[in-house]
Amino acid sequence: DFAPAFNGEQLVFATARDSGNLTRYIHEWNNKPFLNLYSASPVSNDYGNIQKLDKNTNKKTHESSAVFTKDGSTVYFTRNNSQNGNFSRDEKGVSRLKIYRATVSNGNWSNITELPFNSDDYSVAHPTLNADESKLYFASDMPGTIGLADIFEVNLNKDGSFGTPVNLGNKINTEARETFPSVTTENVLYFSSDGHPGLG
Repeated sequence: DFAPAFNGEQLVFATARDSGNLTRYIHEWNNKPFLNLYSASPVSNDYGNIQKLDKNTNKKTHESSAVFTKDGSTVYFTRNNSQNGNFSRDEKGVSRLKIYRATVSNGNWSNITELPFNSDDYSVAHPTLNADESKLYFASDMPGTIGLADIFEVNLNKDGSFGTPVNLGNKINTEARETFPSVTTENVLYFSSDGHPGLG
């Protein structure tokens, strides 16, 4: 269970828990179900009523790392490159990661589209929004990446279009992997790294 995000009072997270998936949805790499997005509702001082998000959001591929706009109308999330709900692979046999955007309609997620800077040749993943929702941050190994994966930012235009992704540079990014960005309401950026010095 990882990549928690809030949609109003609901806690949304990615998990490989078994929810009755058929055997064909078991990942050969770890013999566990594919990742899906689930929600949990606040109950007293805890969370309960855990439910899988609708079938428009969760397909046969992995879904994870969601972020919601404050008004709850839009979600950005990570999914494997796919066609008709099935894995699509590149020449190396890798199913790259992509970020998708969906909007809510009658309580269900619809209009699911991939972002224009996705590619079949590299991964784009782990979206997060800044405080005023004018920028989207994400991790990618797209051309121009310093290391194995870098943190990028892209402007979100008021008409719903996107600017050009910008690498955050070598103060943030190293020759290794920087992933899972998260931005606080004070616009402080947190992220994971196996390139900056640490204990692990």
